[in-house]
Amino acid sequence: MKTHRKYALMLAVLLTLTASCSPAASTSTNENKEGEQTAAPTYKDTMLPFEQLIASNRIIILQNAINYSRPGFYDSDTKPQAENIELHGEEIAAYPMGYALAFLHSELTGAVSVFNVNGESVEIGSEDFAGMYAIVEFESSSPPMLYNPETGTSAVDFSYAITSNGEAIYSVASNSIHSASGLISLIGWDTGKTYRYVATDKFYIPVGPEDNEAGEIRGTLSGAINASFPNLAIASGKINDVIYIEEAIE
Repeated sequence: MKTHRKYALMLAVLLTLTASCSPAASTSTNENKEGEQTAAPTYKDTMLPFEQLIASNRIIILQNAINYSRPGFYDSDTKPQAENIELHGEEIAAYPMGYALAFLHSELTGAVSVFNVNGESVEIGSEDFAGMYAIVEFESSSPPMLYNPETGTSAVDFSYAITSNGEAIYSVASNSIHSASGLISLIGWDTGKTYRYVATDKFYIPVGPEDNEAGEIRGTLSGAINASFPNLAIASGKINDVIYIEEAIE
């Protein structure tokens, strides 16, 4: 009888030790004041409120700056509206570039270097550029055209523009893929820094040099513009509806 009791006691101790070392006991949880276990906070729970971020120079994604996808910077009442302008004797719907320029960190001054998809560039004065309109089909793979109906200045097959302060407006057409680090390098920015990718709803993620190197910005067939970083843990490495990129200043 004593032997059976001895074995029973040893078995109970063994089961207790096994339970305390099981994977379930090491899951990422926290305890509240009542001693109850709760799930660990997510990135979205701990991220600094958008209004407290330190703004810096930006790369504006043209199509998302003049289009409405979801509430955030715009709502149903303030969303960008196309206007009718005259081009070659015909009326055509176009979006004022003022929508995109409003996202620049610095005031638009001096000359703007405007590039087309072939890499050819032209200098346009800031006032002339500010008066331009974007003629764009959001679900088309064709590049936009910029046109100022007051001066007749145009930029056909628009790719990107760089301001005198080093900020940029960049076109991401439907069904196109752009290297994240390649875009940053193209604008003349330092690829060794961490950048903040901001969505139209003001959600954002910081992306370091290595993740930028592997990342891409994609214009989807539906017209949405999303970014993905396969090795980034935050938000599963994805952010949809990117509206601008800026240096992440702490």
